[in-house]
Amino acid sequence: MYKGKSNLNASNTKVNMAPGMGIKAPVPRTRTGCLTCRARKVKCDEGKPDCGRCIRLQRDCKWSTPPAHMLATTSHGHGLSSTSSLPTTQQLALGKTRIPKDSFVIEFPNIDKTTMPYIHHFVGFCTRFLAYANDDEGNPFKEELVPFVTTSPALLHSIIAVAAGHMSRTDKQHEVKATKHYSMALRELNAALCDSSVAKQNATLGACLLLCVYEISHSDRGLWLEHLKGARDLILHRGGPKTTDFLTRFFALLDVSGSLWAGQGPLLPGNYWLEDAPTPSTGPKQIGDSPSTVEAPLNWPYYDPGGVMTGEFHMFMVFMAKLSRLSSRSLTKNSFEEQIIIKQEAIGIKLEVQTWWQNCPSFIRDLSNDWRRQPRDTKLTVAETLEAEAFSSTKACMYGCILFIHHIIDPVGEEPQDPDVSEAIKQVLDVAAETPEGYGLEMGLYYGLFAAGASVFNDWVVEDMVRKKLKADTRIALYHADRALELLEILWRRQHQYERKFDWRVVQQQMGIQIFILA
Repeated sequence: MYKGKSNLNASNTKVNMAPGMGIKAPVPRTRTGCLTCRARKVKCDEGKPDCGRCIRLQRDCKWSTPPAHMLATTSHGHGLSSTSSLPTTQQLALGKTRIPKDSFVIEFPNIDKTTMPYIHHFVGFCTRFLAYANDDEGNPFKEELVPFVTTSPALLHSIIAVAAGHMSRTDKQHEVKATKHYSMALRELNAALCDSSVAKQNATLGACLLLCVYEISHSDRGLWLEHLKGARDLILHRGGPKTTDFLTRFFALLDVSGSLWAGQGPLLPGNYWLEDAPTPSTGPKQIGDSPSTVEAPLNWPYYDPGGVMTGEFHMFMVFMAKLSRLSSRSLTKNSFEEQIIIKQEAIGIKLEVQTWWQNCPSFIRDLSNDWRRQPRDTKLTVAETLEAEAFSSTKACMYGCILFIHHIIDPVGEEPQDPDVSEAIKQVLDVAAETPEGYGLEMGLYYGLFAAGASVFNDWVVEDMVRKKLKADTRIALYHADRALELLEILWRRQHQYERKFDWRVVQQQMGIQIFILA
């Protein structure tokens, strides 16, 4: 069914842990720090309103007298009118993620202590950026998948590989650990596939998807597609995709996002992220149909409690999938008549995207790019702020899709630039310019930014803007755009040198650059 590939080139070299990650001697309990540090018997720097340790470890910093910022409202409304304002910087994203009172806790009594820092890094950081930015409370990877590490060696090694791979960006000593556990995960996964019942388990599918993430975030090869095909086979082995399954939903995000970069359509037919595999008694779901009432939809991410953002984005993925299939067709040698048909289909997809956007709720469609700077009477909660950030990134993705569609219509700039292209580039750059850096929000902008970069012709200002945003600190989020930027740099250099526009897809094939951008 599935056979992965190993890239183990190193021996079992002992890894020296990064400063602060080893086992420490007990620290005397402080009497003057925050209640959180005092309860954990660690030194507190007494920074207010939130101490440095609680900020760094994303813990709820409690004091005997609660700081004023903790008295903010906790409602999850969608109205982003002038009656709300932003939370403080420390409350946002990496600065501070609120931990609920029933904080997720799990023990790993039989796990090697030398691997615990990697598991902790995966639970505390990586899970928050696997599918959605700053996805913390109720995260299904953390609460439903991680507990299986005690019974699934494949999942355990996949988790360590992803965490060590991310940590190696700032400390190369973790590189050996990442490579070693990636290879071990491949071996354990192939062993798990020998047992049909084990192959159907969430732990097995989760391990396969994490190997895909490892390749996307840590490798310059295209093996992410091989792992994604393996995940597809496992989903089919489990009876087909289920919309209420968080692993199927994650697979769909990877599949639809990756299909454009892989030069093909999605790996599974139909809009499977909107509908379960059809049975003889149920027909395929149509756009606009109500969701199934058999199982409640996932409340994921936590800052989208009504499923508004994810519901609209899942509809948008329909057009992304169509775009990928059409892009693949357009790259083959076509007759003049076929080229006309492809352009007509592209125009049709563009109209569908514009119609969908106009029918989106007004608080998404009409969200101003400067919403963060608008004066408000009441602060937005962290959840409301993150939801609005998700609406902004959806807007950037929509305009990115418009740009990719026009690239199919006119890939080498033979016709005058359509006004919709200029407007789309402007909107993407405006969203990117207003999005604060350092909170992992950049991962939602890469799709639109790459489209803008591939659409311009010898525009130094836009190129510099896209370059700056795609070079965002890769330590903040799990995914990065290094290889996408490498491709754009080659594209821009050619266009400046030869004074003509090139098709980024052709340049990608010629240079053999494997890229992946999660939309």
